Amino acid sequence: MKINKLRLFWIIFLGMMVLSISIEPNSRLGFAASSAIEPQAASAPIFSCFGNNTPSPPADTTPPETTTPWAKSYGGTSNDNASSFQQTSDGGYIIASNTNSFGAGGVDLWVLKSNSDGTVAWQKAYGGTSDDYANSIQQTSDGGYILAGFPKSFGAGNGDFWVLKLNSDESVAWQKSYGEVGAEEPRSIQQTSDGGYIVAGQTSSFGAGDFDLWVLKLNSDGTVAWQKTYGGTSHDYAFSIQQTSDGDYIVAGATVSFSAGLTDFWILKLNSDGTVAWQKTYGGTGDDWAYSIQLTLDGGYIVVGYTSSFGAGGYDFWILKLNSDGTVAWQKTYGGTDDDFSVSTHQTSDGGYIVAGQTSSFGAGGNDLWVLKLNSYGTVAWQKTYGGTSDDFGLIRQTSDGNYIVVGSSNSFGAGGYDLWVLKLSSDGSIIFNPSSGASVTNTSATVTDTSATITNTSATITNTSATITNTNATITDTNAIINQQAP
Repeated sequence: MKINKLRLFWIIFLGMMVLSISIEPNSRLGFAASSAIEPQAASAPIFSCFGNNTPSPPADTTPPETTTPWAKSYGGTSNDNASSFQQTSDGGYIIASNTNSFGAGGVDLWVLKSNSDGTVAWQKAYGGTSDDYANSIQQTSDGGYILAGFPKSFGAGNGDFWVLKLNSDESVAWQKSYGEVGAEEPRSIQQTSDGGYIVAGQTSSFGAGDFDLWVLKLNSDGTVAWQKTYGGTSHDYAFSIQQTSDGDYIVAGATVSFSAGLTDFWILKLNSDGTVAWQKTYGGTGDDWAYSIQLTLDGGYIVVGYTSSFGAGGYDFWILKLNSDGTVAWQKTYGGTDDDFSVSTHQTSDGGYIVAGQTSSFGAGGNDLWVLKLNSYGTVAWQKTYGGTSDDFGLIRQTSDGNYIVVGSSNSFGAGGYDLWVLKLSSDGSIIFNPSSGASVTNTSATVTDTSATITNTSATITNTSATITNTNATITDTNAIINQQAP
């Protein structure tokens, strides 16, 4: 059963609906068959939209956000899955998703702008006649949005980096694909302090190995300032990138090329021109994947992912607090006897951390959304699951009112298949579900373990690349999601 749970989690999380893929009992987690990347790497969207050094969107005079906890699902008759979100300057939320219910093709990018109470301000699908996926979204300093995904409808090869700049009224300012004849997929995009963008993901068209980590620095109009691959002779992936306070970049991903086991966390500190300041792996003898990195108030970093090298069960949440030079301040796993995956974190205003993912060790259903509030040294302040009788998962950040917003997907609630699921939680994680909704919240008791990762300085091959850049022409469709409310 473990392999089926892993397969279901990652397929649903990306919004790739081909559930018929087969994973050998001893293989690593894989992409769905519809993905641009071959089934060798684990896959999850990364919430790089939680950037710390992005130009601030324009001031907004909208009334204060709603503080009463609430929960709503949004979707159509097929599968609709969230992949990225950010709180916007007006107190609402911008959500990037993948939809089978709406749009021009099999799967389209789906962008939903909500108000602070979860009501919909606008919603649109962007895509072509094939499958097109969204992985990362962020509000930009002009009040618009930058969106990264990968298309099957457009581009030079079997999936390209696809970047769309949206205006504040949801119209498209520009849209471009970047790639070659192989497979490329962007995982994380952030606006940079110069008004441009930094994008990270992976490529099989360029580099030293089967897949290399690929980073593009874009100007504000989408032209390329620089582009480079980083990797070894095997598979190497980027899942999260942030601009640092010194104008450089920090990248988190996973490596097979330089790992101590099957796969290791791989963290690279890049200078502003893409050269490497330092690069390190962190791992054990098993499978270790880093999915999100965030800057912390002390100038260091918090990294979250999952591990089978350490912990209480099959896979556990694994969290590393790093100093600015990549040395480890502390490292811990959190989990139960089954599989638990962390893919999202955000430092909170009290200096601690809020972490979210999915658990099959605890909760009401097959897999539940799991949220842990940690103190600054990784001890647990509180921990809760949220869900129904089927599969529910999400990602999290603290909101401007000191509470929390979770955006994910649910097969327990909604109009059909998987729907977007959005929860506004109180600062203590509490929410009162409507009894008729079937949703529940449960206090959990994770096993917390101090770990001792093998840390290795790596020496990636760095290659300047020359992507084919194509202006694309997505079909834009107004959508009409069915909204169901689970709380209050």
